[in-house]
Amino acid sequence: MAPPLLSASMDDICQSPWKYAVEPFRVIGDLYYVGNNWVAVYLIDTKDGLLLIDTAMPHNVYLTLESIRRLGFDPRDIKWILLSHAHYDHCGGAAMIANYTGARIWLGREDMFFLTERPDLIHMVNGFFQPFTVEAHYTDGEPLRFGNVEITPKHCPGHTPGTYSFFFYMEEDGNQYRCGMHGGMGVNTLTKEYLKEKGLPLSSQDDYVANLKRMREEPVDVPIGSHVNHAAMLEKAARIGQGVNPFIEPGGFAKQMDARYQDFLKYCQ
Repeated sequence: MAPPLLSASMDDICQSPWKYAVEPFRVIGDLYYVGNNWVAVYLIDTKDGLLLIDTAMPHNVYLTLESIRRLGFDPRDIKWILLSHAHYDHCGGAAMIANYTGARIWLGREDMFFLTERPDLIHMVNGFFQPFTVEAHYTDGEPLRFGNVEITPKHCPGHTPGTYSFFFYMEEDGNQYRCGMHGGMGVNTLTKEYLKEKGLPLSSQDDYVANLKRMREEPVDVPIGSHVNHAAMLEKAARIGQGVNPFIEPGGFAKQMDARYQDFLKYCQ
């Protein structure tokens, strides 16, 4: 049994991105959601410039910029773009945003061959992809400082060789909360059929499972998803203002890992 193909969703989103737009919202502290109702884009106000985690597809960029403006920020203040991995739905808009803002782009070194040797692995829609310059790479577990925010990237190969997860703290009501986003949990690139077709090692499956187990042990107060369904982001957003911040969910990150492991067993064995 094969998992649903991401391209089917991406095709429609790229053709009619406005149908998938959602109102931007604050998650916690200076962390905001500016993606669509399928793939996530996060904005962090570092007090010394804006930072984006992922960019969605190029067709969504105008909506991302509009969401940032609706939150009261100027998109031209984006200084940094951290890409979780080199798939179209996460990196496709990077060139446009960087060209508009002058932002520096980070990407895992292990995914660089997608950009240089294997553009087929990016899974671009209708052959449209704007190349971008990567100015820095992550080092597993080595914190990066952006303004008043420190982000720790952790290498989680599997979904792609260069998938990275991000962990950082946000303050709310005088308390510090650790936020966590796994950079790539989809099993669509981990079936035996896919790996064979693309000439990728079957050991990617072992890497994926090992990193789910490793990430499961990460202490996270606010789990966020690289896709909205991974952390029920929109369902939680609907409860904003109804008491306790709905995004504070200790134990939720481990539940994400458990759910993806069940997907792996269902589709990839």
